[in-house]
Amino acid sequence: MTDMPEEAGIGLRRAQIFREIIRSGSTRRASKVLRITQSAVSQQLKLFEEHVGEKLFIRDRRGLIPTTRAVEIYNRIDRYFDTLGHIEREIFGSFAVARNSLTIAAPHIVCLSLLPKLVAELERTDPSLEFYVRAQSYDQIAQLVLTGEADVGLSRLPLDERFFEWQSIMASRSVCLLRPDHALAGKKFLTAEDVASERMITLDREFSSNLMVMNSFAHKGHTPFVNVRTDAVGFSAAFAAYGSGITVVNDFIARQCEVFNLKTIPFRPGVVHEYVVFWRRGSDKVSRQAALIGAIVDYAKRCA
Repeated sequence: MTDMPEEAGIGLRRAQIFREIIRSGSTRRASKVLRITQSAVSQQLKLFEEHVGEKLFIRDRRGLIPTTRAVEIYNRIDRYFDTLGHIEREIFGSFAVARNSLTIAAPHIVCLSLLPKLVAELERTDPSLEFYVRAQSYDQIAQLVLTGEADVGLSRLPLDERFFEWQSIMASRSVCLLRPDHALAGKKFLTAEDVASERMITLDREFSSNLMVMNSFAHKGHTPFVNVRTDAVGFSAAFAAYGSGITVVNDFIARQCEVFNLKTIPFRPGVVHEYVVFWRRGSDKVSRQAALIGAIVDYAKRCA
């Protein structure tokens, strides 16, 4: 990786760096994509913000969260880069024919369960459709839809209504997944006290759902033994299936994990998550494909 020469004003390269920070959500990931040092990315962002005259990101444990002003600037810059891309393709004689395509972003386990069935259903309706499926975390799904890299996302609330529109597909409560031969498999519901001494499989600490589960244990004065962590939503079920422990997910995710033949038991006190199909507010492509989006929502409601 290399540093960068100084550049006056905003400049094309500085705008490209800002655009990539928005897309990737952090200076670290942007530096890897752009193949320059993270310090160079941070310095260019600082200069970009000075030129604009205000801070464009809020820092939290998830990374850099763009402000409303940052999203407005990004949308303009992104259009400019799209135009440059079109010009470049025309220069090289690549006059692409518009395709009937849809990019869907969803949690990893959903891309292995619900989405293949959804795509098969939609293909029967319109064989000309082309799909690009992006398996990501909840925050990354929102980022892809926000930047236009995904047309629709399947995720859960909360989402920022300034940037997104959505339709609900189901409300989902906390459940435990465990092997059918587990000693606790006969219970009607499980509490923090029931599983406090069990080995646990959880998401990374940065996931809000994991924090909620851990807080339910802390509230009762327990510290669970976590022996496996994963950063892929729903993958904890695979470890539970092979006897590594118990995992607390929600009913929507549990339904995506039916292939593992685990016992699903309500967990109390539980948390309710609302799952939605969502898209960027004001998206022209979604407006043109309203019937297709409606079909996705209807299918997700039936089969989630």
